[in-house]
Amino acid sequence: MLYLNQLNYPDIPYEHNVAAGGPPEGKGNVAAAGCGPCCLCMMVENLTTEHLDLMDCLKMSADLKANMERGTDLKILGKAVAEKFGLGYSTTSDIEVLADHLRRGGMAVANAGGDREGYNAVFSHGGHYIAVISVDGDTACVLDPSYKPGKYEEEGRQGKAAVAEPFVYCSLEVLRKDCENRDPSFYLFSRKKAEV
Repeated sequence: MLYLNQLNYPDIPYEHNVAAGGPPEGKGNVAAAGCGPCCLCMMVENLTTEHLDLMDCLKMSADLKANMERGTDLKILGKAVAEKFGLGYSTTSDIEVLADHLRRGGMAVANAGGDREGYNAVFSHGGHYIAVISVDGDTACVLDPSYKPGKYEEEGRQGKAAVAEPFVYCSLEVLRKDCENRDPSFYLFSRKKAEV
């Protein structure tokens, strides 16, 4: 099971927010903005027998102009990565569709929307992508590319996620709430069935 933590790559540049003149000062690197590419590399590695190098994924993002806004546009890059590696790809904002997809062996990238009035977000104070790799009952298993010790003990997050590194566990309801202000909330990836 591949796990990539973007925080390990502060020295790898990632140009994003290109349409607005580039990233904010100090934010033009994978550690600050590479959650999307890290998640896509995990999707490929964990659903296929192939490997997507992080540097190649960053180049794809730039070539496809998936880096025009802050972070990465997975409507563009997610679809392109799925096509390149023969994965099924779709999107949804319905938590039940996500849960069914995970139960059938698929994985997903969740589009967490950050803090907003009356809500302290669990996975990020701002926008963030996380890999959702399975579900057991109503509990989702997540690979968070910006995990650091103490992250889920912060004010407003206590008791909403449990960690067994590198895995983070939360209820489907916590995941739904964290992503409800993003459309789509979830990018679904799956192995394509072999034709007989």
